[in-house]
Amino acid sequence: MNTKPLRCVMVGVTNRGKSMTDLLQADSEHFEIVALVDKTEEFARCEAQRRGWNDMKCFGSIKDCLRQVKAEAAIITSPARFHGEQIRDCFEAGLHVLVAKPLVYDLREAEQLVELAEMKNLSLVVDQQYQFFLTERTVSEWIKNKKYGDVGFIDFKIHRHRPNMAAFTGDNPFIWEQGVHSFNSLLSILGRPAVSVFAHQIKPKWSSYNGPTVCFGEIEFSGGIPCQYLGTFDSRAFTIDMRIECEHAAIRTVANKSFLKELEVALPGQTFESVGIKDTDDSQPAERFNLQAFYKKIHEGGRCINDGRDNLRTLAIVDAFIRSSQSRKWESVRQF
Repeated sequence: MNTKPLRCVMVGVTNRGKSMTDLLQADSEHFEIVALVDKTEEFARCEAQRRGWNDMKCFGSIKDCLRQVKAEAAIITSPARFHGEQIRDCFEAGLHVLVAKPLVYDLREAEQLVELAEMKNLSLVVDQQYQFFLTERTVSEWIKNKKYGDVGFIDFKIHRHRPNMAAFTGDNPFIWEQGVHSFNSLLSILGRPAVSVFAHQIKPKWSSYNGPTVCFGEIEFSGGIPCQYLGTFDSRAFTIDMRIECEHAAIRTVANKSFLKELEVALPGQTFESVGIKDTDDSQPAERFNLQAFYKKIHEGGRCINDGRDNLRTLAIVDAFIRSSQSRKWESVRQF
């Protein structure tokens, strides 16, 4: 493989952009940051100065950057409402793109972007990282190898106390901001597609959001495996609990303070016990897996996990979930 560093434009340098920039900087063998872009040049310049990059080129728009900087790829962590336009600008300039989730807020637009990347022979990878946490990687391997037999059903609950809107202020905020993580994890763990969804969403009277923040649903995966799903931003306390019932044991990933989970197992008729596997024990940042896949895809071609077409399977569940919550009927999941 060609190990020449990939010349990258970093788009969105605050919040998640800071940690992604740290990862790129730490992997100088494969990535070289040649410009910073944010909503204003001043924002980008402040981040460059904070890092001691006094000669870094900084811009207030991706268009200005692409006219003046020679780059090979863009790493986009800006709010998702800007992703579509920014990705198209990058593709027009011949840049490969790694973008934060969600790719965009519309399945049809996402499909068009994937088709554009394929037509131009450019790489598009979406940074869906939860599936790379140690607990989820372990469960995926157990399910693949049938460590505890076949999967029967799943119960997945995410209670978050996030009372204030963040970057997304539109409708269906939980599903677009958190549900994409959940559905991507389920696809990765089960290794099979979702086929249909029955969903219902509500907005509690105390909610400050512009759309429903409590999401109930049943997702049917191929082979007749159902998942009961509950997710919300408007709970009073934080918990994550994904429970997978198998023939010979129940597998559980659970967290009570952060998104870093612990893995537990219960044999028939017994209580759950920790197996000593925790996300906090993993020294490998989850985002690094997607960066490595992105670099390899650019230099070797072919498909990779979380490439644009793979990510359409996740967005298709989001799309079906929203359609079902509106129709109050079972809705099929588009297949990709």
